[in-house]
Formats: sequence, structure tokens, C-alpha cells
Amino acid sequence: MKKRIFLYMTAVFLLASSILPVKTYAAGIQYVALGDSLAAGQTPNKEIGASYTDLIAFALQQTGQLSSFSKNLAFPGYSTEQVLEQLEKKKARALIQKADLITISAGANDLLPLIQNDAVRGMLSYEAIPVAFSLNRVRKNYIKLFEQIRAINPHADIYAMGYYFPYPHVKEGQKPSVAGQLEILNKIIEQEAKKAGAHFVPVADQFGTNADSLIPNPKDVHPAPAGYLNMANSFLEVYAPGSPPIPQSVLTQLPAPIPFSKLRSGQRAETENPAAEQEKAKETEKEAEETSSTASEPIKSCKRGEYV
Repeated sequence: MKKRIFLYMTAVFLLASSILPVKTYAAGIQYVALGDSLAAGQTPNKEIGASYTDLIAFALQQTGQLSSFSKNLAFPGYSTEQVLEQLEKKKARALIQKADLITISAGANDLLPLIQNDAVRGMLSYEAIPVAFSLNRVRKNYIKLFEQIRAINPHADIYAMGYYFPYPHVKEGQKPSVAGQLEILNKIIEQEAKKAGAHFVPVADQFGTNADSLIPNPKDVHPAPAGYLNMANSFLEVYAPGSPPIPQSVLTQLPAPIPFSKLRSGQRAETENPAAEQEKAKETEKEAEETSSTASEPIKSCKRGEYV
């Protein structure tokens, strides 16, 4: 169901070309984002909006480097195992094969479900042994993930995103132990990225352990738009050192996020009228093919959470 719901993210795009000037050229970068809810753009209020991936695409677009962007391989709730399973699918492999730039967010959904967050009392708890096993599984899956991506596309630049501490609202004494587990997760991602010839993007320092303004919901681990902006700028610091950061003013121009309730209602409507949806899907695919065939055309808002 997650995949079907994600197909309704058609209204979630960064900024239309009518709002901001677009500079493109034929040999531009094809950017593919894969991973979990952070790559997809989940908000603290169970919505899907603009992610750090959209903001990265915007930055590349504004400098005339972007040819296409897709976050069709980013799904809320996905673990490293599920991200790996994605790569077995024909459509996913086709996207990866054409990519020049790939970002990955994976690992949090292997770890965070094992941490109990008592938002009322401001307390965290977890069992050490299951967490240790989970982190070891993350390492093994990242090894496979990099191997499979390289087998599909040996030439793409790969950037693995780190994670921030997602519990700023708990009591101070509750933070160090869980922050330590997040640090181990980040070290694993960094180590395996370097072994695979990929890049690691640290984001933890941009948030710290008291970023309640960036993670405003005590019961939710997802960032506000300003948090996603921090992540995008962290990427730019690694990708293009010395480049100007994306300005805060961009946040005022983002499209409104789509509540999960509307995504689910759209999914139910699709189920009730499958024939019409199949016809619509065929038309969408045809439009996407026609649009992607001319890389020099201005970037437009596209179907299924994709920029072409």
C-alpha cells in the first residue's frame, strides 16, 4: 500500500519554472533519490512534502546542472532490506542505470523501531542486544546496496546521507545513550560508503541534540522544512565545497504538503475504478517518455514525484 500511496505524490514538486528561472543544458545531471521517509519528504504531521532531495534538485536546477530528478524510489518506512529489494525491480534498475547522481537515506527504520519514545514523560528506552543485531544488519545491507548499485551503474556519484538525533524533546539525561547508537549508525554508513568509493554526508552536527525547532513534534522523528533545508545544505558542502547555501527564503515558496489521509483516499478511489486508473497510468507514462526525450526543455513539475 505504501507504494500505491506514494504514486499520489504528483502534486509534490519543488518549485515550478514559472516561479523561479530555469537554466538547463542537454548534458545535465540525472539525479535519483532512494531510501526512506526522509528521502520522500515526510513531515512531522503525517504528510508528504518537499524533502532535502527536492531542495538538492532545486540547487542543481538553479545552476543549470539538472537534467532530471526522481524520488520514485523513496518510500516512508523503508528499511535497508526494503531499499535493497527495490533494486531487484526492472523500473528501479532502469532509473539507477541512467543516473549520474544518487543519494541514499537508509538505516533509520532498522534502528528507530527498537527505541521506545515516551513523549509524555520525555524518556527513551531500548534493549542493547536487538539494537546491536540491527546495526550489524545495516552494515551487511549497505555492503550489498553499494555492490548492487555499482553493478547496475558503475559510474554514478553516490552520496549516502547520515542521520540526525530525532528526539530533542526528551529529558537531557535520556539523550546520550540513544545519540550514541545514532553515532554508530552514522559511522557504519560512512565506513561502508568510503569502502565502496561513495561519499558520506554528515548531518548530525547541523541538528545537535536540542533541535526542537527543526523537529517540532515530540511524537514524531521527521523534520520541518528548515530541517530538510539543513540536510540539503549539508549535501552541498560535500558535493560542491564552497558553493553558496540554499537560502532560507526558498522555504516560503514550497508547495503545501499532502496529508496521508488524502493520499489514502486517492488510493481508495483508484481501487474503485481500476480501468480508469490504468488508462491514466498509460497516459502518464507516455507523457513522461515524451518529456524526457528532450533534455534541453525547461524542467517541469512531473508525475509520481518526479522531475524530468
